[in-house]
Amino acid sequence: MQGELTKRAGNILKCVEQIKLYEKQLLNKSTDKIKLNHAIKFLLEKIEQEETAIYNLVKIVQIKKPEIDAIPLPKPQIVLPKPRELPKGITLPEPEETPVIKIESETYRSLTKKEKENFIKELNIDYTQLDSFVEKQTRKNMQKLQIKKEDYTIYKPNSLGQFANKHFKKYADRVIEKYPTFFDPMFKRFTMVEMEILSRSYVSIMLLFTLISIPAIPLLFFILNLAFKFNIILVILFSILGIIMTFFGFYFYPASLIGEKKDKIKLELPFALVHMSAVAGSGAQPLSIFELIAESDEYPELRKEIKKILNYVNLFGYNLTNALKKVSLSTPSPELRDLLEGMISTVETGGDTKDYLKEKSSDALNTYKLDRRKQVDALATYSEVYTSLLIAAPLLLMVTLAIMNAITGKIGGFDIKLLAWIGTIVVMPLLNIGFMLFINSSQKGT
Repeated sequence: MQGELTKRAGNILKCVEQIKLYEKQLLNKSTDKIKLNHAIKFLLEKIEQEETAIYNLVKIVQIKKPEIDAIPLPKPQIVLPKPRELPKGITLPEPEETPVIKIESETYRSLTKKEKENFIKELNIDYTQLDSFVEKQTRKNMQKLQIKKEDYTIYKPNSLGQFANKHFKKYADRVIEKYPTFFDPMFKRFTMVEMEILSRSYVSIMLLFTLISIPAIPLLFFILNLAFKFNIILVILFSILGIIMTFFGFYFYPASLIGEKKDKIKLELPFALVHMSAVAGSGAQPLSIFELIAESDEYPELRKEIKKILNYVNLFGYNLTNALKKVSLSTPSPELRDLLEGMISTVETGGDTKDYLKEKSSDALNTYKLDRRKQVDALATYSEVYTSLLIAAPLLLMVTLAIMNAITGKIGGFDIKLLAWIGTIVVMPLLNIGFMLFINSSQKGT
């Protein structure tokens, strides 16, 4: 036990010396600070592990005697014989004390005072530091007992899904079994967009809202008919069309999320690769790299895909390569699919994950810079178009209308002043809004 303590204390001192060396290297501008910071973090975690091991070696376990509930028993009516009198001059020896047998193990036992003093002297610490260390480890163990962090995520149904399943699950099961080819494409998109709802629960919700729309949409159009006097045939056609669109709106909704998810992953992946490359450079295992990315809040869309990998490994018992294969088949991002397939080849062939991630991060950053440059060039072109069509052209048109108003006052039977007001209040704002929407949609994912 004493040798084990000395070994672990020596490990802590080595880690401290290495951290001091890394801190000196951080002052040099040419060093990779991200890599050094991750190495320091790794050493600090190792020191914490060694402290916990030391604490477990020296902590004292107090074994309490089991408490036995006293059961009242009736007093036996026993007549004891009278004690025999000893002859004079004869005395009985005093009864010997029964020795207390103390069971100790090699791991948990009480230290003697001399052993404690030897350990304190060998570790070169005082009792204040020792008490502080024991208090810290005890508090840490209590926190671990109170808060257990899960290394996987589990689906939890919401109230709407529970209500829909309660009343429509049997109908949803029948529809899915009867028309499997119709629902298979939707279920495939489910695995791509992380809907956080079971596919059959989603079909139940689809049927629920379709049923609600059958009376709700015709009622809405009939109310509008009272105000605007629509044709009754158009009201019926629009009602039927609204009910159909409600059903197919739910059907195509997962597909509409694929493009947005793909663009977000594309934007987050270059920076995540730099993070992963730095962590791999510190000697971390591939699974630990994914765990760090999943714990980070900097990649909200990418972490959903990473959590799938962790769920396959920690919850379903897959090995890492099979988990990567499953996620690569379901992700909508071609960039992430290429990364995962490359990691599979690297792990299976025994390649260096650190070199692979470093190369991928460099390529991803170069691609990101090129995309940003294209975006800036496109914005420069759009700014010229905006200046020509929505600033210069309206001014020229207003001058022309002012001249024509002074000459005739009307164009094609319409008053020129009315046309100018419509162009200023309605047409120009709509054109500007449309141009902003065009810019926003054209710049997504670049």
